[in-house]
Amino acid sequence: MSTSNLIMAISNELSSEIAAAILVEKKTPQELKQLKDVILEVHSALQKMSAEERATRLKDAEHHSSGPTFP
Repeated sequence: MSTSNLIMAISNELSSEIAAAILVEKKTPQELKQLKDVILEVHSALQKMSAEERATRLKDAEHHSSGPTFP
């Protein structure tokens, strides 16, 4: 499993856990806002990690393909 697939799997699992926690307990509007802020922060961090991995893979692929070619 690639890192980006793993990151998305973790993101989906976290989303499910958070949604379940929200549905089980009554939350105040302030608590819901705090949860939303945490979810957005985690989501942004996972997106950044995924983008960095894509950039690294692209750079590695370009590095390997720019090497000498033999007939």
